[in-house]
Amino acid sequence: MIIKSVKQELVKNIKDKEKKMKISNAIDKCNKSEALSKITTTNFLDLYEKSILSSMLNKEKVKYKVFFPNSYCEKSIVIFLPDYMYEDEINYNDYVSCIKIIAKDMSKLKHKDFMGSIYSLGIKNEFIGDIFLKDKYCYVYVCNSVVEYVLDNLFKVANQEVKCEKIDVDSKDATELKIEYITKSYIVPSRRIDALLSEVYSIGRKETKEKIVDGDLYINSKVCTDSAQYYNDGDIVSFRKCGKFKIGNEIRKTKSGNICIEINKYK
Repeated sequence: MIIKSVKQELVKNIKDKEKKMKISNAIDKCNKSEALSKITTTNFLDLYEKSILSSMLNKEKVKYKVFFPNSYCEKSIVIFLPDYMYEDEINYNDYVSCIKIIAKDMSKLKHKDFMGSIYSLGIKNEFIGDIFLKDKYCYVYVCNSVVEYVLDNLFKVANQEVKCEKIDVDSKDATELKIEYITKSYIVPSRRIDALLSEVYSIGRKETKEKIVDGDLYINSKVCTDSAQYYNDGDIVSFRKCGKFKIGNEIRKTKSGNICIEINKYK
């Protein structure tokens, strides 16, 4: 069990109040699992929160499982297991569901429309996982604690009436969801994030730096205000009012020493 003094030490360096509260609550769930000898779970964590919590749990040698509903998801839940249980005994449908939203004309709706309608129901962000658009449907992962509320209250997205149905997270519809990317390559002078953003979005370095300093840049769900920070392959970058992309592999170096990097832009 993670005692109170250790818990305080673990979370003291987390500056963001909301993230600190989520990590603190996750540690309480961990302690509850051990005290009651039963499975407990967190709500959805973003990449940064998951990274912080995993580091803490590994340090304290806690038994847990990170569950991403599919390989394209950025949000996950952490499941705490009593000593007598094994990972293959977990039924993930007991904790997370996928809601399939059916609209008459998907061509007129965007990701932000569905996200706005779901959050307008008054549900906290931590209960909502990733949202995918595929063919004529929208799919959203939710914690089971709010699934019935969403089903009973989500009737409209933008100006369209919609129907909702619950499907299992291990169903074919859910497991085959994926993010659609537009893949391009860019030549940049270095691995500094401001150089990459300036090239990807055709923005001057001065404006790019100003937006970064203003808090418009998130790398793996963590705000970044250092324009000179170096990026890594696989990082997920969100630049407010510009877009979002996943950094691919370094393809090659040019004769002049520049870097050719693969970028996967979210559609």
